[in-house]
Amino acid sequence: MASNKGTSGRKGLKKTSKQTILRATPPGGGVEKSKHNSSRSTRTIKTNLSFAFAILLIVFGAGLIFWSSVQNGFYISKLKTNQLAPVEPDQTVEVNSKPVKIYIARLAKTLDISEGFIENNRWKVSTTGVSYLTTSGEVGKVGNAVIYGHNTQGVLGGLWKVQNGDFIEVTDASSKVYKYEIFERKEVKPNAVEILTQTDDARLTIYTCSGFLDSARFVVVGRLVSGI
Repeated sequence: MASNKGTSGRKGLKKTSKQTILRATPPGGGVEKSKHNSSRSTRTIKTNLSFAFAILLIVFGAGLIFWSSVQNGFYISKLKTNQLAPVEPDQTVEVNSKPVKIYIARLAKTLDISEGFIENNRWKVSTTGVSYLTTSGEVGKVGNAVIYGHNTQGVLGGLWKVQNGDFIEVTDASSKVYKYEIFERKEVKPNAVEILTQTDDARLTIYTCSGFLDSARFVVVGRLVSGI
């Protein structure tokens, strides 16, 4: 009897050990599955890093383009500047007649005006306000006075919001205010120099860059209604 019990006990021990060994082995091959998950995680990390690097390159490139635009001014045309049909070369603007401020009611903005000019077919333009093309017409007189500026939030960003019938006021150095009523708004190509030609009426032309990568110009034009 004792011998049988011992044999039975040994058999039970063998079964228990076998079950323990089976439970200790992860189902489905744990080592192989762990390697597969690790490889997939590595590929995911590499993909994410590549995507992040691509985004950084795009942002960096856009920043360079914007900075170049700010530094170099408006690239207007390959045409010669004498095709702009400005006022007579020997005609100078009196100091007191120079525009110094502009108020755009639609944008609730008052901006300083500095002197602007064209050099090597590029507009030289203020980064903090707008610029008056000194070879264009005088404000308050017959002709086409041209004012331009960057399409940035602090300058002429939002110029497209200006509507026909809106009023824009320009103040000269003697504190005289000239009011213009907008009658035309449009988008043109950078070489549309006809918007700068002189006119038989007293008008004001304001424009800024627009379109993808400054590929166009947005223009508003007004006629003088008071301050004559």
